[in-house]
Amino acid sequence: MTEPRSEPLVTAVITTYDRPARLEAAVESVLEQTYDSIELVVVDDHSETPAEAVLSDVDLGVLSGATIVRHETNRGANAARNTGIDAASGEYVAFLDDDDQWHPAKLARQVRAIERHGDAGVVYTGIERVGPDETRAEIPPAVDGDMTKALLCENVVGSMSVTMVRTELAQSVSLDERFPCWADLEWYIKLSRETAFVRVPEPLVVYDCDSVERLSRDFEKTHAGYELFVEEFEPLAAEYGPLFRRKMCGWAAFRAGKSAFHDGRYDRARELLVTAVRSYPLEPAFGTYLLASLGDRHSHRLASAVATIAT
Repeated sequence: MTEPRSEPLVTAVITTYDRPARLEAAVESVLEQTYDSIELVVVDDHSETPAEAVLSDVDLGVLSGATIVRHETNRGANAARNTGIDAASGEYVAFLDDDDQWHPAKLARQVRAIERHGDAGVVYTGIERVGPDETRAEIPPAVDGDMTKALLCENVVGSMSVTMVRTELAQSVSLDERFPCWADLEWYIKLSRETAFVRVPEPLVVYDCDSVERLSRDFEKTHAGYELFVEEFEPLAAEYGPLFRRKMCGWAAFRAGKSAFHDGRYDRARELLVTAVRSYPLEPAFGTYLLASLGDRHSHRLASAVATIAT
């Protein structure tokens, strides 16, 4: 007789920088998982208040293991994630930004899903966006066919907090630390060329839209990420043909333009959205946002509503 197979160890990697209250809430959401075999790795990217002090009163004894790694200097989110991957000893590694939280069943659902698909290396879930006025669930779209091609245009997976990856794969395909943002999408594209993805549509991650420190709201970093993204992936997109290359460039400019628009940077938004329309005029959303950006802050609310409906 053989012994029943034990649950595979999952390493939960939380990266944190100067958000002590949110860090504690993120860790609590790991402790509340219904899945039993969890190792926690917290990577402190040189916070003013060290993560070790923040978590000193949190009982981590229920976990299979817990480690706090502190960078000697602030190196950025991608370097922190790579540090967490290097420290992981689980079969799978799951990521959690310090201002997000997991629903209790998240890891259990993901392990079950990826174990059913032996050829898959990445599993991702939906997300619950919580804002001051409403809470809404976002279900990732089903992707039929080429995941790489889908990701070159849109982030159909979501934030890092929704993903779980086979550790061996994550350790062989590192995040590009040059990217100040869009590193998640850059990484997903590289992973998609190595493995299959599994979708768990339930919204199992809580994303606080009202977090004022969200990296996605820093437009200058978004623009730098945009330029790096096009530089890195335009040759890959060209392999799918000249029209698709234009489509990829259009979507990249559109994402950066939307960021500028919602940040109130209307001049920059118009420049990028014009680029999007010129690159790929066949996508209606590009023109809709461009028209919306022609207003100023006084028309922003109405323009945002029209653009959101259109997309």
